[in-house]
Amino acid sequence: MKSFRVTLFLLGMTLLACSFALAQNDPTSPSSIVVESTDTFDSNNYALQSLEAIAGNITSLTIHAIGQTKSWQGYYGNITATITLDDANNFTFYNWSATEPRGQIYATLNTSISWGDVDCFNFTNLTSANESTMEAYYNIAVDDADGVGETYTATDHPSFDVVNKTITGCPTSYIFQSDTAQTENFANVLLYDSSINETGWVYTTLIENKTAGSGNDLPCYNGEECDFQILVNEDGHGTDLATTTYYFWVELL
Repeated sequence: MKSFRVTLFLLGMTLLACSFALAQNDPTSPSSIVVESTDTFDSNNYALQSLEAIAGNITSLTIHAIGQTKSWQGYYGNITATITLDDANNFTFYNWSATEPRGQIYATLNTSISWGDVDCFNFTNLTSANESTMEAYYNIAVDDADGVGETYTATDHPSFDVVNKTITGCPTSYIFQSDTAQTENFANVLLYDSSINETGWVYTTLIENKTAGSGNDLPCYNGEECDFQILVNEDGHGTDLATTTYYFWVELL
């Protein structure tokens, strides 16, 4: 599985103030994304294994093998932000630096999202996209161990708001910390924009700056400190070498 370290710089959460009116703010696109590094599975990290064969012997073996996923891409990294009071032409009235922002990061296949229609992804939905739809899109077989349902096995993520809707009980997965499975931090949540019938799934992760301004980041999968880790699907099966484009949004608290 490819792993990307990403730094997000966000000029976001624009507040448009008008006489007698206050606009609700949707998640915004980051002002920039910088790819710091990327790496992937290296089979040379595992020593060659061998056995001696002796004529006439029958030997019972237990073999454990490691293979790289062909269905997922991981991103992790850090985020800084500016909270700004702008008008519709992006002229700034005032702004505030947020070096340890909190909120959510979203990744989708689509260039626009109807955020008011976003809610939990339903694996068994009969009228729109469901687990089978997602897996077919990424060429994931029903019995693959790294399928969508095999990844989002919980529904216990912390509650959070998408625009003005509180989200609870959605399909949830937790990314490793320091090479160890855990179920407390770096929750990944699968959402869905019901206005987009075929590819409306929204990959979501909670930014893990738990105490505003504390500067205390949590360890990521490799022990490095970071603010977020997010899984997205990608088809790497067979001879498929094509990439998948994802569009990112950030919603700040």
